[in-house]
Amino acid sequence: MVQLAHASTTMTVDEFLKQPLPDGKAELVRGELRMTPPAGGAHGVVAGNLLLALASYVKEKQLGRVFPDSVGYELIDLPRTVRAPDISFVQSSRLPEGGIGPGLLKLAPDLAVEILSPSETASRLEEKLEDYRVSGTRLVWVADPERRTVLIVSDDAPVRWLRNNDMLDGAQIIPGFVCRVADLFEGLAHPHSNPI
Repeated sequence: MVQLAHASTTMTVDEFLKQPLPDGKAELVRGELRMTPPAGGAHGVVAGNLLLALASYVKEKQLGRVFPDSVGYELIDLPRTVRAPDISFVQSSRLPEGGIGPGLLKLAPDLAVEILSPSETASRLEEKLEDYRVSGTRLVWVADPERRTVLIVSDDAPVRWLRNNDMLDGAQIIPGFVCRVADLFEGLAHPHSNPI
């Protein structure tokens, strides 16, 4: 069993980066280590579908970089806070001029994507959304594999819910990107079928 040292509200980002962590996703929130269990298959299907669509489009149009959940963002406007969205995007103009070096990105993503999993509580999701807002993330998509919906939280528009045949777009953040919501959930079992 892995022992987590200094798992208190005073953990610094440097201490967080040196932690021997078990499998799963780790974030630092105001100095508190937050662990979530490994994501399930439905989460992976949605992440894969969206990552492929976004990364292909962004690369073709040379708009910036799309990152998987293994990339952490040190949100410098929030003390001792590191977030790792399931998928994220940073526009070219905000990336380091000499390329991306080692360590965390010390900025907020322009787009953060969170894919709900059974371990996600409403209060933790609300906290993430607030962290992204405060730190300057301009667009957040929250995909729900169970309900097959996407919640859109933007800095310049009312909150919206998208369903199956609606079109998800990149707004001003990823201009021209469009994807049918149903395509994000392609490959998932029918909601009423029994899992294997």
